[in-house]
Amino acid sequence: MVINDLFDREYTQDYTCNEFACEAWERITGENLTERLNDYLNDAGSFEGLDVPISPCIAFFSRNPKSSTHVGLFYEGKILHLSPRGVQHIPLDYIMLGFKTVSFYK
Repeated sequence: MVINDLFDREYTQDYTCNEFACEAWERITGENLTERLNDYLNDAGSFEGLDVPISPCIAFFSRNPKSSTHVGLFYEGKILHLSPRGVQHIPLDYIMLGFKTVSFYK
């Protein structure tokens, strides 16, 4: 699997879910996501919203409007995400249990 060697990544102050999502996206698609994601997170860019996730696509999730937004990828039917507990590749249903808002983008 193209993502197997990503599972050793660790969440740090300098390597968060944002950097992980960019690294994973480039590994999966061959495209550099860093500038697009930074622009989006700073309200200077946009992604095309998706009603239904397609693999691969970008996933944003948050617990409430005042909490920080987490980013991951929807890949092979699951969410690929870096959390303080490590890399997770878990079913979408699990993410939806812990986060109020989940949205998908291309």
